[in-house]
Amino acid sequence: MLALPAALLCVGLMTPVAGVAQAPIDGPLRPWLAAARSPLSTQPPSLPPAAQLQQLANGEPHWVARWGAASPSVSWTEAALDLVVKYRQNPLRAARVLVYVNAAMHDALLECEVKGCAATAQRVAMHAAGGVVLEHLYPEETAGRWQAVAARATAATVAVTGDSRELARAWRIGLDAAESAIQRALFDGADDIWNIQNRPAPGPAVWRASPPLLQHNPVEAAAPGWRTWVLRSGSEIAWPTPPAPGSDAYRAELEEVLQVHRTLTEEQKRIADEWNLDLGTVTPAGVWNKRAIALTREHKLPLRETARMLAALNVAIFDAFVSCWHAKLRFWTPRPITAIRDSIDPQFTPHLVTPGFPAFPSGHATISGAASEVLAAFFPSAATGLRLAANEAAMSRLYGGIHARSDNTLGLQVGRLIGARVAASLR
Repeated sequence: MLALPAALLCVGLMTPVAGVAQAPIDGPLRPWLAAARSPLSTQPPSLPPAAQLQQLANGEPHWVARWGAASPSVSWTEAALDLVVKYRQNPLRAARVLVYVNAAMHDALLECEVKGCAATAQRVAMHAAGGVVLEHLYPEETAGRWQAVAARATAATVAVTGDSRELARAWRIGLDAAESAIQRALFDGADDIWNIQNRPAPGPAVWRASPPLLQHNPVEAAAPGWRTWVLRSGSEIAWPTPPAPGSDAYRAELEEVLQVHRTLTEEQKRIADEWNLDLGTVTPAGVWNKRAIALTREHKLPLRETARMLAALNVAIFDAFVSCWHAKLRFWTPRPITAIRDSIDPQFTPHLVTPGFPAFPSGHATISGAASEVLAAFFPSAATGLRLAANEAAMSRLYGGIHARSDNTLGLQVGRLIGARVAASLR
């Protein structure tokens, strides 16, 4: 295990983590996906003829406006977020979608650079990769829908640039990158079934189903075993031990949750509600992707740096989630609603609905810490605002009454360590 540096436990919440550069990341792209592939089980789609592409673009000018000029990384991330909302995916599943889509587009661009493709061809490769990966991740969608979107996006790209050279080769590069992503996704552990025998014996110090959901087994209980990207595994980081249930420190944290709840201000309610981001929203990962896209547009980030940034961001978020869930199912910390009702106030009902999995550490805090450090590495001038947003995300869970303070502060700090690791891996 990687032990958390002692100094990290003492730093203020605004302190940047050692290892995160204070200048924009630059240099050659590095691949995220393994090179080895096995053939897809279905015939990969072929690129429509150039004349048909031009006809597609001419027939729907809004495609040219939305897809032709925008970075493919941005367009496909936004499409993925629409699907996350449509299918009401939980935050871990949303993070998985976002990392595969962006890793495939990033590696398609990298391969295009290696082969000397023109700028238009790079965009075509990224569109092919994004469309085919979404096609795989959302089998409930109409068959061929997202491959057709990729073809239309390619048509829009050709219409904007007027350059149709190397399209077929670029399309094939994109399909190869998508194939690599799909092969990885098939064996990343996300389809594994959790063994209920791993559940600890019931007791007052062990998480149990809490009202109103009363979900007996934790959401995504197999997630600690999912394949990570930069971390060697979900168990690599040795999380600090939270206050033990029954201890004076633990009771003090419960008293704080109750006191905050009883004096909750309208502003605190707003923060709790805006950061809640449950099923049916873009989820916390989506909020950080939207913030990243806004920064991309504000700073006019080039195509390759946008691809690098969004891939790294989503790698950090995904690894942070897996590490967080490993800690949750190691400690099995009770939620405030059950602990407070058991020992302090039987009538306590938090402002937010309590999620169906153990408390420590906070997922919101962990992934926000990771996301803010990666984005701070790409946008140093925005670092202060990004870290303040991560602080707010962490505190929102205390305001909501569903996390104790140590869930949030330690989650934020470990998340920042993971974000630093991802940023450092790019160099």
